[in-house]
Amino acid sequence: MNGYALLLDRVATLALELDPSERAQAERVLQLCRALAERPRDAGKLRPDPDDAARKKELGRLTELLGRRASKALPAATLGRAALADLSLDGRSFEALCADCAAKLALWGR
Repeated sequence: MNGYALLLDRVATLALELDPSERAQAERVLQLCRALAERPRDAGKLRPDPDDAARKKELGRLTELLGRRASKALPAATLGRAALADLSLDGRSFEALCADCAAKLALWGR
């Protein structure tokens, strides 16, 4: 699926400009998203994995924290929300959130 492919490097570049705690959170979101991008899919949807509930919980926490931070952290938060939609097998929301993430990145010249 590859809204991820279009966003991961751009978010990673912007994450380098974040404060250390925000950077660590954004990098964890990126790590989780890279893993999701590589996961097997059926008809475009992720194959379920027993650890998905833990991933959702962690992504929810990270997106909440990043969403409260400086606006430079918002693309990483939005990418995390896209990953949550992907884990929930909601392709329409995933695509919309990827587009929102791309728009936020464009505002920062990425």
